[in-house]
Amino acid sequence: MANEKGRHAAHAAGTSPKAKVSRRAAAGEGEGISTIRSGQGARVTTRKNAAEAADRARRNAEKRYFKRHPEAKASDVGPERSGKNVVLLVIASILVLAIVFVIGSCVTGLVFSSNDGSSDQPEQTLKLTEQEQQLVDQQLSHDVGQERADVGGSVSFGGDSYALSQQDDGTWALACTSSSGSSSTLFLIEGTPVALLRSSDTLLIPENRGEAWDVVCYVIDGHSGAGYVTTADGSLAGGAGEAVDAELDGTTLRVTDADGATHDVSLV
Repeated sequence: MANEKGRHAAHAAGTSPKAKVSRRAAAGEGEGISTIRSGQGARVTTRKNAAEAADRARRNAEKRYFKRHPEAKASDVGPERSGKNVVLLVIASILVLAIVFVIGSCVTGLVFSSNDGSSDQPEQTLKLTEQEQQLVDQQLSHDVGQERADVGGSVSFGGDSYALSQQDDGTWALACTSSSGSSSTLFLIEGTPVALLRSSDTLLIPENRGEAWDVVCYVIDGHSGAGYVTTADGSLAGGAGEAVDAELDGTTLRVTDADGATHDVSLV
């Protein structure tokens, strides 16, 4: 009997509420493992919900970061675009298009108006009077012809006059007097001129140089200065003795010397 009472007493003591609490506390202090019962919100991560768990962890980390650093969240947010700003942007675009259209219209109008104005102007043609036309024809007929002048005389071409003139030092030169009256020296002559001849736009001056003579030539309004007439083989056209006269016969210059002999110089 005594033993049964002892067992009942021990059983009662072991199963009392205080004993249960003591055992739970001892278990908690020992291994640190607690049991989560059904309904407490626990969820085991598996392959199926791993991505969702990662997103949830990232969001939680961002929340904690922005909570500790609120200035980072403020800088990440862009300026708010209100409806008023959008309206102003649309109005500005319309104004720009209107200005471009107006400028384009003005430029187009100026271009076409200038073209129309030029086309409306009557064509003006200069028509010579009958008398003026006769003078022009006479000048052309004269210029294509031939002339001869003694020393001291002159020949003309295109309304300008050409003459031989002796300089202060005794040398000779060819001078030109324009239709306006101005005079200029074209070039100097090395020898003593015999005559001045013109065949179309070419001036010819036979000259004596020492005991021989040659022929100076000059093309009016040409691209070079005065030169000498040459023969087919490239030598100077001329002869021995003294030339006393010269005349033109078509494309031939005929020079007469002091002995009365004549010498033909081809001009072609």
